[in-house]
Amino acid sequence: MHLTVPEAWRQRRLRVPDGVILHYADVAESERRWFGPVPATAPLRTLEDCAAEHLSPELLWGAALDALDRGLVVGREIAAVEAALTPFGGLER
Repeated sequence: MHLTVPEAWRQRRLRVPDGVILHYADVAESERRWFGPVPATAPLRTLEDCAAEHLSPELLWGAALDALDRGLVVGREIAAVEAALTPFGGLER
């Protein structure tokens, strides 16, 4: 599981459970969605983060197409994802 915690927490000595990978970044309110009491990054932010972290092209491609098909993002929003996938054929189906 990947968790993003505030950048200010980078200096804290956190005990991180096995299987958890921490990322440090400030996530704007507009980039969050809530699932009950649990905040998560919005689909666009998640795709951008995955592109920046060099997620495997197959997984990024599938996630981007799923998000587009479900109307969670629109094509013009995911330029960073398209750029990351360009060497692998882009977002063409």
